[in-house]
Amino acid sequence: MADWVRVPEGATLAEGAVLPVSVGGRQLLLFRARGGHFATDRRCTHQGADLMRGYFDGDVIECPVHQGRFDVRTGRVLGAPASTPLRTYAVKVVDGDVYVEVG
Repeated sequence: MADWVRVPEGATLAEGAVLPVSVGGRQLLLFRARGGHFATDRRCTHQGADLMRGYFDGDVIECPVHQGRFDVRTGRVLGAPASTPLRTYAVKVVDGDVYVEVG
């Protein structure tokens, strides 16, 4: 069953920005990239580095430790040494409010 959680700070997120959020007990990153809002786990799948400290450009987040890269829209790995995709979460915007699904 879907559990949509409102993220109040998401409504003011500028394009090209990333925001750390706690949603449903999970530590996530909320991105505003080309095509809308996207949410992923906050930790790199390679060795658990904090992706909030990484480099975000367009729709790609790069790990600050070993430079593994991920597509924030799909979680797909774009660069080694990461080999496991990043978990993503559905995001919707309703009347200007941002919601993340954590069901």
